[in-house]
Amino acid sequence: MRADGRTGGRAVGGIGLAVLLLTASPPVCLSAQDSQFSVRGLGTPGRWESVRARSTGGAFGPFDALSPLSEAPLADVPQLTATAMDAASYRQAVVGGTTTSLRGTRFPLLNVTGRIAPRLAVAAGFTTYLDRSWAVTLRDSTLLRGVPERYTDAITSDGTIADLRLAAASRLTRLIAVGAGLHLLSGSTRETAQRAFDDTSFHTLQQNAEVRYSGLGVSGSVLLNPLPGIALTGWVRADNRLRAKVGDSTSALTDLPRMAGGGLLLAPARGVRIAGSVAYRGWARAGAGAFDTWSWSAGAELGARQMPWRLGVRGGQMPFGPGPTAPTEFAVAGGTGRAFAGGRALLDVGVEHLDRKGGGLTERVWTILLSLTVRP
Repeated sequence: MRADGRTGGRAVGGIGLAVLLLTASPPVCLSAQDSQFSVRGLGTPGRWESVRARSTGGAFGPFDALSPLSEAPLADVPQLTATAMDAASYRQAVVGGTTTSLRGTRFPLLNVTGRIAPRLAVAAGFTTYLDRSWAVTLRDSTLLRGVPERYTDAITSDGTIADLRLAAASRLTRLIAVGAGLHLLSGSTRETAQRAFDDTSFHTLQQNAEVRYSGLGVSGSVLLNPLPGIALTGWVRADNRLRAKVGDSTSALTDLPRMAGGGLLLAPARGVRIAGSVAYRGWARAGAGAFDTWSWSAGAELGARQMPWRLGVRGGQMPFGPGPTAPTEFAVAGGTGRAFAGGRALLDVGVEHLDRKGGGLTERVWTILLSLTVRP
């Protein structure tokens, strides 16, 4: 490097400063597979929903045994059932008048459930808790020995935090079912900060770290069937702290949210199922720049269960974003399914269009959803 040791130290410190600047202003250029709203805060929360539930805007999530949102519906699973889900997203991120096209593929859900006693069912699986995959580029300059030098900072994070769930549920009577779950949070991210000067006589500086995450949560739910064709549900969840470790040292302890939600499902006629749900998540516990959120959804499933048609809408807020208020999101979804092998296999397909806005950043996302469910 042309400069002395103090100049090099200043440049390295500048990389750390660039990371902090991401929380205060949008980057010049975006380049990532996943949501840019994950840059600030802990990340982008995952959808704890199967393709069936997500194709209805999430409205059927609290009633769906294959969605790891609520445990009580597991009580009505008749036999061993396994499902796996794939999601491919195509997004446009707009910031500062610049539009960047991004895409990514994820495997966000795996769930296995079955009965171990006449009144007891259990489930195990995983889903995405937080997505922390993003990359940004910043252009700026700094004074080195009194001369302004232009540089480019490239800052990336690649990884997710998974929610590993073990759940059980029981139908106590024809009118009521209850369930509970234990959640282990685990994951890691590879994080890189690189500074490259326009003047190539300066060395490129790079810092790398692997951050490991862990946490614990518990949840409970109840499902009521007061009348034929009517179902009510409520769920609660409490996660403790997310521990971040670099090497053998704990680098951060972050409080995680308390959550609660509920829903109503109506089946007014044969082949017609309508649902609505709401949820609250207390993400403001995570610290400065985090927001409590409310979300809602409404959807319908029409036709025979061998090949139903689904549609739904959802709206609400996001817990992290680049501005002083919570970003908002609105989505429209639809899909269908097809049963095979005498009902022992089910292929579900869905599509979702999502708009997110906040802090000068806009995202428009198309997501294609696919899942295979097997009942051996």
